[in-house]
Amino acid sequence: MKRTKMATSTVLSTVILASVLIVIVGAAYVAADNAIDLQIENAQFDQAKNVMLSLTNVIKSVLLNPHSSGYVRSSFWNTVPQFERTNGNLTLTIVDSINNETLDAYVTKNVVKIKGGQLVGVLTPTDLLGNSTDRLINASDSLGTVRVFQSDGAWVSLDYLRVRCVYIGSSNYYTGTGYESFNLFEITLVNVTFGVFEPGTQAFITVQNLGITPVPMPPDGWSNSTTVQVSLDGGESEGPYVLGDMVEEKGGDPAKPILINLAIVNIEVSMFRGG
Repeated sequence: MKRTKMATSTVLSTVILASVLIVIVGAAYVAADNAIDLQIENAQFDQAKNVMLSLTNVIKSVLLNPHSSGYVRSSFWNTVPQFERTNGNLTLTIVDSINNETLDAYVTKNVVKIKGGQLVGVLTPTDLLGNSTDRLINASDSLGTVRVFQSDGAWVSLDYLRVRCVYIGSSNYYTGTGYESFNLFEITLVNVTFGVFEPGTQAFITVQNLGITPVPMPPDGWSNSTTVQVSLDGGESEGPYVLGDMVEEKGGDPAKPILINLAIVNIEVSMFRGG
């Protein structure tokens, strides 16, 4: 009887040990498999970031060349591209209280986005390019902002929700009765619209400059107390800033009247399946 009990105990111990080993090996296999999946999804999300940064370079290259175009090629195995159309607007408001002049210019609030895989996460929202909190920028800042954030998944986005306002100096212009010296400003907005959207595991994101829309200005220019303000969806705003103060900060003569060259650049973004 003792030998039988010992034999039974040995068999049970062996079965238990084997079961534990199977569980450990299985858990290790699952962990290793998840680790590999995580590496793949992180690599794909890093690629999505690079796609957005490359896309801003393409847009920058066509920005001042009407009807020019470019593209970025990428794969989307573990990521999901999205063109987010909204009913919102970015609004630039120019007010000259002395001459009783007001001008509003609008661009649509459209965003290119790519969602990461289920295993990817973003701990802290980060601007990879540009500044998402600035609405009025100078010549050295990026019109486009590439941003990573977490919202029901990890995302990387590209938008052009800002206005570039640059003082470029002064020049003399004939006013009809003689020459007068004006301070000159160039103001640029980018209006992003969407064309074809055909996503696939391999795809081309194309960019085309549809043309530059000039905005008519008062023939006699603006007073040096003219202000500019930028608002998003009629709520969040930056400014108003006095253009005469901006001239003085750059070492110009703030007493001179102002001429503004305001242009809206129309950029169409599309996506096509590619091999």
